[in-house]
Amino acid sequence: MVRKEGVAHIPRLAAEQGMARLMMRLPATRATIRATAVSRPHLYELCGAYGEACAALDRMRKDMSADPAIITEYEIICAEIEIDVIRILFDER
Repeated sequence: MVRKEGVAHIPRLAAEQGMARLMMRLPATRATIRATAVSRPHLYELCGAYGEACAALDRMRKDMSADPAIITEYEIICAEIEIDVIRILFDER
């Protein structure tokens, strides 16, 4: 990954897991997500944020004492990241 000034470091594992989840969630974009993430560090960062948000959401869904409002908030966050990724991918074309 090429790092640019001002772009926060996202752990590689979270970014790769997020990218994999996005490719499953957005199958029409599978071919372009990885290629675009290499040239657009911002997309790679979003993949990491998505991976972390999805992992937290998975944990909360398993926790019977989790606050439903927080679960809903994380579902919205994940959906918003998906929309951002789609926008980035279509802006590339």
